[in-house]
Amino acid sequence: MARVKNNRSGKKREAVPPAAACLRATHRQAREGKAALRRYRSQYEHLKRQVMHLGYVCVGTLAQRYVRCGQSSCSCHRDPSRRHGPYFQWTRKVSGKTQTRWLAVPLAEIYRDGIQNHKRLDALIDQMRKISLLAFQAAKI
Repeated sequence: MARVKNNRSGKKREAVPPAAACLRATHRQAREGKAALRRYRSQYEHLKRQVMHLGYVCVGTLAQRYVRCGQSSCSCHRDPSRRHGPYFQWTRKVSGKTQTRWLAVPLAEIYRDGIQNHKRLDALIDQMRKISLLAFQAAKI
């Protein structure tokens, strides 16, 4: 037979057997875990939609250069502010070797967007990994 306890209001109530209390706590944790999983799934789906809307992705760096020409009589040799440009240089690593390519201005804008998309993709994937880990922990997988 269960013991009778007084609660804070002074009313008598029947004490909950320890096994039943444990079972209730288990059900509550399961409900909270399912709610957390739904929340993580929603966040993960939102990130997937963001990845789908990214444009082209490009790895590397883009540098704007002002250069001296090959004519020694040109003013660009005497005055750095008179150098020719801007010229755009795209650099990346392929199999451990650096590759460089000079780009026209319209191409440089496309590559710049691709490099920004790459950075955004890396950030989104990092967030997806973190949410996945939280979901695995919530599901106790």
